[in-house]
Amino acid sequence: MCLVATWRVLRLGLFGALLSGLGLSVALALGLADPLRHGTLYAATDALEASLSLPRAPFTLIARGAWSAQASPLDSWHLVFSADGALRFTLSLHGDASFALAPLQADSLGFIHLRRPPEPNEVLLFVTEREALLYLNRELAWRGALPDAEQVNWRGALHSISVALYTP
Repeated sequence: MCLVATWRVLRLGLFGALLSGLGLSVALALGLADPLRHGTLYAATDALEASLSLPRAPFTLIARGAWSAQASPLDSWHLVFSADGALRFTLSLHGDASFALAPLQADSLGFIHLRRPPEPNEVLLFVTEREALLYLNRELAWRGALPDAEQVNWRGALHSISVALYTP
């Protein structure tokens, strides 16, 4: 009798684990773990040499950049944020799978989720009134306060880039 009850409990536990796994898979497929993003498109461009005016916080910036064909691990591409003609901060993605957020962080940080040339990378910057979240290829890379900026432009070893701004 005890053996039968044990098997029933084990089968019930296995069934519960399978249902939990299925539920988690469905939740993740529906975007439960995706980075935060505001919903209304504010501005977008695919131009290789351009800039966008930034709205006041809160906003989300998404940039998808593909390395140029000649890019090497020594190359980098940058998102440059400025206000009143002065540089506020720069986000740099390096070909050696590291990034820098100058002047907020003193040195480049290796980040396993960055892709080396010629693979494309995605930058998602979710900005609120109090803090910013930086996702690189949908993985949280940095969290903190950013200086106010009015404009963003990009440069570096890029073959193509698409930049979109979203607001609530």
